[in-house]
Amino acid sequence: MDVTHWSANIKKLVMQRNIFLLFSALLSCAVILLTILLFFKNERVVVVPTNAPSFWVENNKASETYLESMGVFLSDLLLNRSPADAEWKNKAILEHVHPAYFHEIRKQLNQDKKNIINQAQSFVFQTEKASVDMSIRSFVLEGEALVFVGKQGTKPVCSQMVKRRYTLGFQCQSHKLLLVSMKREDL
Repeated sequence: MDVTHWSANIKKLVMQRNIFLLFSALLSCAVILLTILLFFKNERVVVVPTNAPSFWVENNKASETYLESMGVFLSDLLLNRSPADAEWKNKAILEHVHPAYFHEIRKQLNQDKKNIINQAQSFVFQTEKASVDMSIRSFVLEGEALVFVGKQGTKPVCSQMVKRRYTLGFQCQSHKLLLVSMKREDL
């Protein structure tokens, strides 16, 4: 009786071991498959701000909404300037510049800052049309650029009013949209 009882228990244990071995093999296959799929996965980050429409960004792509939001933000910093805020606006803009274009854009911004301070100019841009071109990742603004000049103690006078188009070029890198070019055209 003891031998048959032990023999039945051993058969039961062998059957349980084989079932656990089968599940272990299936789980191992699933882990290997998930690991392989992980290498081919593109991560998409979706941001839902409280006061604006949501947008998404992948490794090398960004949504049109994100491009438009960054274009509006940077164009405000670039096109509405005065001697009092030129320095900190330059710093804020340079935080969003692609490293490969950093020195070129910094040189351009510093030259603009020198002109603004030396000539006591203030710039105001009145936007008439704004659009996004996703094929070349750019934000285009059209409108009137106003230049005000005024020395201390006098009321500023509008010295220039010109129709202009500004094009801001962007590049998406590591889930971040970065400025790569700034172009200005007189219309």
